[in-house]
Amino acid sequence: MNGDPISETSAVAKVPTTDQVGGDADDTELDSSPLWRKEDDGWELTWPIWHMLPRDERKSLAIKHGYNTIGEFEEYMSLQQAFDDSGTKPSQPYENELLYPQNQNQTKIASKPSLKKKESENDNAEDEASAIDEEREYNRQLSSTSGTEDLTEIVKVGGKLLMLHDELLHNVFSYLPVDNYGTLALVSPHWKHLTRTETVYRRLCERLYLQQSKRKQLHLSRFGGKYRTMLEQRPRVRAAGGCYVLKYSHVKKIQRDMWTEIPPGAILESVYYRYLYFQEDGRVLYALSSTAPHEMFRRLLKVCLKKKEDTAAVWGTFEVQKDALTIVARQDWHTVKFDLTIESDKMSGRFGVLTMLKHQSSPSGNFDEWSDDLVEYDVPEGSFRFIRNKRL
Repeated sequence: MNGDPISETSAVAKVPTTDQVGGDADDTELDSSPLWRKEDDGWELTWPIWHMLPRDERKSLAIKHGYNTIGEFEEYMSLQQAFDDSGTKPSQPYENELLYPQNQNQTKIASKPSLKKKESENDNAEDEASAIDEEREYNRQLSSTSGTEDLTEIVKVGGKLLMLHDELLHNVFSYLPVDNYGTLALVSPHWKHLTRTETVYRRLCERLYLQQSKRKQLHLSRFGGKYRTMLEQRPRVRAAGGCYVLKYSHVKKIQRDMWTEIPPGAILESVYYRYLYFQEDGRVLYALSSTAPHEMFRRLLKVCLKKKEDTAAVWGTFEVQKDALTIVARQDWHTVKFDLTIESDKMSGRFGVLTMLKHQSSPSGNFDEWSDDLVEYDVPEGSFRFIRNKRL
């Protein structure tokens, strides 16, 4: 890096001594990997403090040292830190063109871009504006504490995960269900900043709607150009973190004859459950069984994780178009099809209720009205309700 690494005083963080932290030797280990160090002034900047800096300051520092984005600047500093840890240093710092070479054979862009390209540029501009608003709101929340909190307090409140890059944290969070992002935002203001930005909402919308929707499109303009509004208002099914369950019970009339052994006054009740366990990739695990949910969830987990076959469960596919949900699952003797509606309920949460409109089956898998083997069943009065389960 050319010149003095940092000249702004706002980006300088002094190293807390043992007396300042509290005399614990373990706390000093958190400063073992500084981003910058200047022994003459007695300060060093570490990755956690770097993430605490406002986005505008990080952007200005990256541009000052010849990098267009924060990601390019962080990648260079990671390489620089690796050389420092190994005891060898490069003779000259890497140039931006070496790390990100431009394609010389790149085709020329047309003078008049297509309509789709204009729409994508408008969406990106709206996304960037919303992200800047989120960053400014986060910076205002931390303005009173960013100058006084030391590294130990930051790690104590947010955890040691804050020592990782933002991209690494987002990759880790991508394995969690979408509904868990709301819980992560309640941990600390730092975690809220990582899980409640417009960029994160965009990733979540791409995870959900590009797989679930029938046409594989987002239509951001219908929701005011904000991904958060889309995530809150656009109908979807809740994948992972629980299962949709429909309980059906029917009291049968007892036919008494000379072979009946049921005592007088007894009630003969038939109970069964239907289960819908959705995946983000467009698959759904459908099960029909008399087993109660607390036992059936274990069996569904074995089917998903251990790839074990279950006589009551089969894999199918689903599609979402507006608030209409279509499920098709193939069993050994026939193919079943469900037409449902996605609804919101205060008891089951947003998109936690599925109302069945039509239930059909066909041995040939042909669900056209003129099909000879099409069978239509009576629809139960109850609805599928989402039941949370941490194991799922």
